[in-house]
Amino acid sequence: MRFITTLSLALAVASTALAGPQSTIGGARLESDMAHQVKSGWPSTAYEWWNKGKKRLDWALGGEMVYGPWSGAWDDPRIAFALYAPLRFHLWNRKRPSSKTDLGIRFTPGLMAGSAAVDTPTVVTRAEIAVPVSVDVNPKLSVVTGAAIPIDLGWVRDVGFVGAIPLLVRLGVEIKAGSKVAPFVLMEVGPGFGFGQGSSSTALAARLWAGTTFWSVRGK
Repeated sequence: MRFITTLSLALAVASTALAGPQSTIGGARLESDMAHQVKSGWPSTAYEWWNKGKKRLDWALGGEMVYGPWSGAWDDPRIAFALYAPLRFHLWNRKRPSSKTDLGIRFTPGLMAGSAAVDTPTVVTRAEIAVPVSVDVNPKLSVVTGAAIPIDLGWVRDVGFVGAIPLLVRLGVEIKAGSKVAPFVLMEVGPGFGFGQGSSSTALAARLWAGTTFWSVRGK
């Protein structure tokens, strides 16, 4: 409730918006050559090393310690580690007197390996597609929204092949707290479809992180 109230107040007091905080979770392009992101929450704690690519592309390498459903539902390890590589393409932006909107598309392949239970190894591959949107409502505040679809296919010992496909709506904020620091909060929630062993089911999927983006002192 407090998060929603803060977001509503931020939108209400939005003034003439120049560029908002540098973004690693939204749709805006990186401004510096390099940025680092650390985040922790549910279902994981992660680090991402971001780089500004050519033309409309930004890319990153990430590592994650997973202790809950990796996609938000179904693929639930006891403990696991994951590697992934986000690719974000900037598609469109629009400037208005009181805001600036950036739209992107993000593709994230990944691999997770760990233990679903004691002596029960599991391996999961991922292809996640997201549509991140950033709305700069203030030079120090950006609202993040959009959608994400993680498509996971995995193998669990004594279970076989299983899969998860959540359809997640994103909501978050990024705050420019200093010249090189931008903390953020991001929530993703929606229905999650799981399948395996000849059956399928639906559950509520959710992911929630709080973290910080900071850009390298060597970057521009």
